[in-house]
Amino acid sequence: MPYSAAAVANEFLELAKRENREITPMQLQKLVYFAYGWYLAIHGRRLINERIEAWQWGPVVPSLYGWFKPYGSQPIKGAVMLPDFTHASGLSQTFGLKFSPPRVRSNNATEDAEAMSVIRRVWEIYGKFSAYQLSSMTHEPNSPWSRTQGKEIRGTDIPDNLIMEYFRNLALQNEQPAQR
Repeated sequence: MPYSAAAVANEFLELAKRENREITPMQLQKLVYFAYGWYLAIHGRRLINERIEAWQWGPVVPSLYGWFKPYGSQPIKGAVMLPDFTHASGLSQTFGLKFSPPRVRSNNATEDAEAMSVIRRVWEIYGKFSAYQLSSMTHEPNSPWSRTQGKEIRGTDIPDNLIMEYFRNLALQNEQPAQR
Protein backbone atom coordinates (compact mmCIF):
# COMPACT_ATOMS: atom_id res chain seq x y z
CA MET A 1 0.00 0.00 0.00
CA PRO A 2 1.58 3.31 -0.99
CA TYR A 3 1.84 6.02 1.66
CA SER A 4 1.03 9.69 1.34
CA ALA A 5 3.90 11.93 0.26
CA ALA A 6 3.23 13.89 3.47
CA ALA A 7 3.87 10.78 5.59
CA VAL A 8 7.20 10.07 3.89
CA ALA A 9 8.21 13.74 4.08
CA ASN A 10 7.39 13.78 7.80
CA GLU A 11 9.64 10.76 8.38
CA PHE A 12 12.57 12.68 6.84
CA LEU A 13 11.71 15.75 8.89
CA GLU A 14 11.67 13.60 12.03
CA LEU A 15 15.08 12.07 11.18
CA ALA A 16 16.51 15.55 10.64
CA LYS A 17 15.01 16.77 13.93
CA ARG A 18 16.58 13.86 15.83
CA GLU A 19 19.99 14.87 14.45
CA ASN A 20 19.34 18.58 15.00
CA ARG A 21 19.69 19.22 11.25
CA GLU A 22 17.67 21.39 8.90
CA ILE A 23 16.04 20.51 5.58
CA THR A 24 14.93 22.93 2.89
CA PRO A 25 11.93 22.22 0.67
CA MET A 26 14.17 21.31 -2.29
CA GLN A 27 16.19 18.89 -0.17
CA LEU A 28 13.00 17.29 1.07
CA GLN A 29 11.66 16.91 -2.48
CA LYS A 30 14.83 15.12 -3.57
CA LEU A 31 14.97 12.90 -0.48
CA VAL A 32 11.38 11.77 -1.05
CA TYR A 33 12.24 11.14 -4.72
CA PHE A 34 15.32 9.06 -3.85
CA ALA A 35 13.31 7.05 -1.32
CA TYR A 36 10.62 6.51 -3.95
CA GLY A 37 13.18 5.36 -6.52
CA TRP A 38 15.03 3.00 -4.23
CA TYR A 39 11.83 1.55 -2.81
CA LEU A 40 10.48 0.96 -6.31
CA ALA A 41 13.73 -0.70 -7.39
CA ILE A 42 14.01 -2.91 -4.31
CA HIS A 43 10.38 -3.86 -3.69
CA GLY A 44 8.81 -3.41 -7.13
CA ARG A 45 6.02 -1.22 -5.82
CA ARG A 46 5.39 2.46 -5.21
CA LEU A 47 6.30 4.11 -1.91
CA ILE A 48 3.92 7.06 -2.28
CA ASN A 49 0.43 7.33 -3.70
CA GLU A 50 1.30 10.35 -5.85
CA ARG A 51 3.11 10.67 -9.14
CA ILE A 52 6.58 12.16 -9.47
CA GLU A 53 6.62 15.05 -11.96
CA ALA A 54 9.50 16.44 -14.01
CA TRP A 55 9.99 20.13 -13.23
CA GLN A 56 12.83 22.53 -14.06
CA TRP A 57 14.85 21.65 -10.93
CA GLY A 58 14.24 17.93 -11.19
CA PRO A 59 11.67 15.50 -9.83
CA VAL A 60 8.88 17.04 -7.76
CA VAL A 61 5.88 15.81 -5.81
CA PRO A 62 3.39 18.65 -6.39
CA SER A 63 1.61 18.33 -3.04
CA LEU A 64 4.93 18.68 -1.18
CA TYR A 65 5.77 21.70 -3.28
CA GLY A 66 2.47 23.29 -2.27
CA TRP A 67 2.85 22.54 1.44
CA PHE A 68 6.42 23.83 1.69
CA LYS A 69 6.42 26.64 -0.87
CA PRO A 70 6.05 29.31 1.86
CA TYR A 71 9.50 28.35 3.16
CA GLY A 72 11.20 29.20 -0.14
CA SER A 73 14.82 28.11 0.25
CA GLN A 74 14.73 28.41 4.05
CA PRO A 75 14.71 25.43 6.43
CA ILE A 76 11.35 23.81 7.10
CA LYS A 77 9.95 24.37 10.58
CA GLY A 78 7.52 21.62 11.47
CA ALA A 79 5.75 18.72 9.84
CA VAL A 80 2.92 18.52 7.34
CA MET A 81 -0.28 18.63 9.36
CA LEU A 82 -3.44 17.13 7.91
CA PRO A 83 -6.95 16.62 9.31
CA ASP A 84 -7.12 13.47 11.39
CA PHE A 85 -10.38 11.80 10.41
CA THR A 86 -9.66 8.62 12.37
CA HIS A 87 -11.23 9.95 15.56
CA ALA A 88 -13.99 12.10 14.06
CA SER A 89 -17.45 10.61 14.19
CA GLY A 90 -20.55 12.43 13.12
CA LEU A 91 -21.11 15.89 11.75
CA SER A 92 -20.64 17.62 15.11
CA GLN A 93 -17.00 16.54 15.32
CA THR A 94 -16.29 17.55 11.72
CA PHE A 95 -15.97 21.17 12.76
CA GLY A 96 -13.64 20.36 15.63
CA LEU A 97 -11.16 18.34 13.59
CA LYS A 98 -7.84 17.52 15.11
CA PHE A 99 -4.82 18.04 12.86
CA SER A 100 -1.91 15.64 13.10
CA PRO A 101 1.24 14.81 11.15
CA PRO A 102 0.76 11.73 8.94
CA ARG A 103 3.48 9.11 9.37
CA VAL A 104 4.46 5.85 7.68
CA ARG A 105 2.01 3.64 9.52
CA SER A 106 -0.48 1.18 8.09
CA ASN A 107 -2.09 -2.13 8.89
CA ASN A 108 0.89 -3.96 7.37
CA ALA A 109 3.86 -3.97 9.77
CA THR A 110 6.12 -5.67 7.21
CA GLU A 111 5.53 -2.97 4.60
CA ASP A 112 5.98 -0.25 7.22
CA ALA A 113 9.33 -1.77 8.24
CA GLU A 114 10.44 -2.03 4.60
CA ALA A 115 9.46 1.59 3.95
CA MET A 116 11.22 2.86 7.07
CA SER A 117 14.33 0.86 6.24
CA VAL A 118 14.58 2.53 2.82
CA ILE A 119 13.79 5.98 4.24
CA ARG A 120 16.48 5.65 6.92
CA ARG A 121 19.05 4.38 4.39
CA VAL A 122 18.28 7.22 1.98
CA TRP A 123 18.73 9.65 4.87
CA GLU A 124 22.10 8.09 5.74
CA ILE A 125 23.34 8.32 2.15
CA TYR A 126 21.71 11.46 0.76
CA GLY A 127 20.81 13.49 3.86
CA LYS A 128 24.24 15.13 4.01
CA PHE A 129 23.94 16.76 0.57
CA SER A 130 22.73 20.30 -0.13
CA ALA A 131 19.61 20.99 -2.15
CA TYR A 132 21.67 21.89 -5.20
CA GLN A 133 23.86 18.80 -4.92
CA LEU A 134 20.76 16.61 -4.72
CA SER A 135 19.20 18.45 -7.65
CA SER A 136 22.37 17.91 -9.70
CA MET A 137 22.17 14.18 -8.97
CA THR A 138 18.65 14.07 -10.38
CA HIS A 139 19.85 15.85 -13.56
CA GLU A 140 22.62 13.39 -14.42
CA PRO A 141 22.67 12.00 -17.98
CA ASN A 142 20.27 9.08 -18.40
CA SER A 143 18.47 9.93 -15.15
CA PRO A 144 14.69 9.46 -15.24
CA TRP A 145 14.27 13.26 -15.18
CA SER A 146 16.65 13.77 -18.12
CA ARG A 147 14.91 11.03 -20.13
CA THR A 148 11.38 12.31 -19.53
CA GLN A 149 9.82 13.86 -22.61
CA GLY A 150 7.86 17.08 -22.14
CA LYS A 151 9.48 18.07 -18.84
CA GLU A 152 9.26 21.73 -19.83
CA ILE A 153 5.49 21.39 -19.33
CA ARG A 154 4.54 21.31 -15.65
CA GLY A 155 2.42 18.27 -14.89
CA THR A 156 4.51 15.79 -16.89
CA ASP A 157 4.90 12.55 -14.93
CA ILE A 158 8.22 10.73 -14.77
CA PRO A 159 7.29 7.14 -15.70
CA ASP A 160 7.78 4.60 -12.92
CA ASN A 161 9.50 2.21 -15.34
CA LEU A 162 12.25 4.81 -15.95
CA ILE A 163 12.66 5.38 -12.21
CA MET A 164 12.77 1.64 -11.42
CA GLU A 165 15.24 0.88 -14.23
CA TYR A 166 17.54 3.75 -13.20
CA PHE A 167 17.72 2.79 -9.53
CA ARG A 168 18.14 -0.91 -10.30
CA ASN A 169 21.04 0.01 -12.59
CA LEU A 170 22.54 2.16 -9.80
CA ALA A 171 22.33 -0.83 -7.47
CA LEU A 172 24.09 -3.07 -10.01
CA GLN A 173 26.84 -0.48 -10.60
CA ASN A 174 27.51 -0.22 -6.87
CA GLU A 175 27.52 -3.96 -6.26
CA GLN A 176 30.87 -5.23 -5.01
CA PRO A 177 32.41 -8.30 -6.76
CA ALA A 178 32.59 -10.16 -3.44
CA GLN A 179 28.82 -9.83 -3.06
CA ARG A 180 28.00 -11.49 -6.38
